[in-house]
Amino acid sequence: MSEKFHRIPSPGALRNVNRIWDYYLEPFRIAPHVYSVGGNNDVAIYLLDSGDGLILIDTGMAEILYLVIDSIHRLGYDPRDIKKILISHGHGDHYNGARFLQEMSGAKIYMSDIDYQFMKDHPIDMPWIETPFEVDEYFDDNTTIDLGRFSIRTMLTPGHTPGTTSFFFDDTDEEDNKTYHVAMHGGVGADMMRKDYLAKLGLSEEYAHRFISDCEKLKSREIDICLPSHLNQINLVANIPEDKTDYHNFVDQTAWPDLLQERIDVIKGFYPEIYG
Repeated sequence: MSEKFHRIPSPGALRNVNRIWDYYLEPFRIAPHVYSVGGNNDVAIYLLDSGDGLILIDTGMAEILYLVIDSIHRLGYDPRDIKKILISHGHGDHYNGARFLQEMSGAKIYMSDIDYQFMKDHPIDMPWIETPFEVDEYFDDNTTIDLGRFSIRTMLTPGHTPGTTSFFFDDTDEEDNKTYHVAMHGGVGADMMRKDYLAKLGLSEEYAHRFISDCEKLKSREIDICLPSHLNQINLVANIPEDKTDYHNFVDQTAWPDLLQERIDVIKGFYPEIYG
């Protein structure tokens, strides 16, 4: 990967949810109208200001919800203005705040139908609170999710989970009239594509091969700003500028293809009999 955005080991916030404040991270701007509001230096949550209400991509764990809400307020927004909540995949560190935020705002929750079922069939044994919620609409890759300035295209990208979904949209800066292509791959965690893990859940190894195939296609897309689902995936924290309202440091067309290629190489290593 590029020297600037190279992957680093996870800081491990999820391993000590009882002291989540030890991993606190202030909100920062990552695209013209997109902000990181996860409140921690591991799991990413993104707030999109559509100009006609707010969109949230992922919600984090229930244990960090107070930090998420605080981050939204610090940016000058009201979490009650959240209109749509998009869940990238069915792991609790990405969805366990959904019910609480929906109750606060009345937002609609979107998720893939495949992962909604996966989430219920395979709860992950991790030390966080499991909070059930209902999905209002399932992702349809042929239908954009529209609100204000944003028209978000979804793509089913299985592997990390059977229903992992990725997001693609444009964001224009009115100050210089530049438009940036923004993308978030919904889940690139490799361990979930190991043979033993897939076998444990009764899932086909084809998920790993589909992930590789999809990444091979996606890495050729022209993406200006890569939104990682975990901040360590492109070493985002080390590249936050002193001025947290300046997103330009994150404009880098190498981050997206480098991340996907690095994940391809790792997962191919799990199947040497196929990929050599």
